[in-house]
Amino acid sequence: PRYRETIARKIADVQRVGRGGALEKVEDTAKDVIAQLERADPPGTRPIPVVLSAPNRLWQIPRIIEPVGSAVFVLVLLTFMLVQQRELRARVVRLFGPERLAETTRAFDDAGARISRYLVAYSGLNAGFGLTIALGLFFLGMPFALVWGFFATMLRFIPYAGAWTAALIPIATSLAVFDGWMKPLLIGGLFAVSEALVVFVLEPLFFARSAGVSSIALLIAAAFWTWLWGWIGLALAIPLTVCLVVFSRAIEGLEFIEILVSNDPGLAPHVIYYQRVLAADEHDAASLVREAARSGSSEAAYDAILVPALARARHDREVGQLTPAEYAYVIAVTREVLDRDPRAVASSALRPVVVVGCPLQDEADRLVLEMLGRLLEPSGRTVQTGPAGVPVAQTLAMQPQLICLSSMEGGGRVQDLVKRLRDACPDIPILVGCWGLRSPAGLRAELALAGADDLVTSLAEARAAALRLTTTSARRDLQPAAR
Repeated sequence: PRYRETIARKIADVQRVGRGGALEKVEDTAKDVIAQLERADPPGTRPIPVVLSAPNRLWQIPRIIEPVGSAVFVLVLLTFMLVQQRELRARVVRLFGPERLAETTRAFDDAGARISRYLVAYSGLNAGFGLTIALGLFFLGMPFALVWGFFATMLRFIPYAGAWTAALIPIATSLAVFDGWMKPLLIGGLFAVSEALVVFVLEPLFFARSAGVSSIALLIAAAFWTWLWGWIGLALAIPLTVCLVVFSRAIEGLEFIEILVSNDPGLAPHVIYYQRVLAADEHDAASLVREAARSGSSEAAYDAILVPALARARHDREVGQLTPAEYAYVIAVTREVLDRDPRAVASSALRPVVVVGCPLQDEADRLVLEMLGRLLEPSGRTVQTGPAGVPVAQTLAMQPQLICLSSMEGGGRVQDLVKRLRDACPDIPILVGCWGLRSPAGLRAELALAGADDLVTSLAEARAAALRLTTTSARRDLQPAAR
């Protein structure tokens, strides 16, 4: 009886809002407008009223049986697949071919591991969702809070629709249990906030790692499998999509499915940076470098993004894919991105050591030397860089303790410059940086014969080698003074 009185009061509240309020005024205005239109254009003949009668309920049986039949068919199919899993596995292995047995086995293991991780993550998220709902309903004074939390956990295994289905019964029950509208609204807000937190924060974080499928692909897959098999397809959408992604790797010609669906974009960070620069999106390019430096270090960001991007731009310029203006724009944007990176403070107690940088060809080589200078500043090394093609005499006039050559290539030009520098200054260490060189073993031997002290292919190696060579050079300078 108490719940009946509460429901009656809420119905009266709704009716009271409709009488004499804004809704009634809108309704009266609409009736007046319709009456004026009818008076302005009176109908010539009175239309014959058509009465639509509801069809017999027996005609609705096929509409009810169709989704139920689809669900039963899918469940029976899954049951037979689980019972005959050995035969199905053997048929799939035969389909791929016995000569690809190892690759097929890895695909099976990968699919099983991904689905297992997904189910564990999904179960954990649903359990956390149900626990949150149960605790929230308990503190709001809702009867049977633990039961509603359990139903929320179970129903949320139906993607996208289960949580809202689980919210209907507690909200409807709260309308009968509580006086006023505050508690039902709070219960609806509890479900909405909890579901939004799980869907927009936790699921993208955990599902991308566990299932290996992007969030957009999961949404599209859910729509497709729901259209194909109904709510059973919605429940099986993610496992089926994971299997499709895994086997698209093993089947030649289906690699595009993995590219479109996988959570890995498939592009290296320096390629993404280079593409954003070409698209004139300087802000996005700078954000990419800033995030890489924040997650690792400036040295790692330079080696992973900026230097490979400059090398790729040089290659595209040489093969004619970039115009001179576009190549200059890439270098200018990269210089701006480098200037935004805060410099490390050098210690004033350290004696400055002069390192002369010699770019071999153009501004790209010089820009890499500026990055090296930023990395050496905290240790008291100062990199003085001139324009490309600086004469040997001008280089020696700077009185360096180390000469560093910068080149995006490795060839005869580097060896010739090393020979000329070694003939002019036999006591100064020479460090050669061929950035991004993949197989430096042969070139290292040739440069050693030409007189180079070391060959590096990254800024991390260049920084370590510069510290070592300048320390050795300083010790050699101190020995004659001590004598």
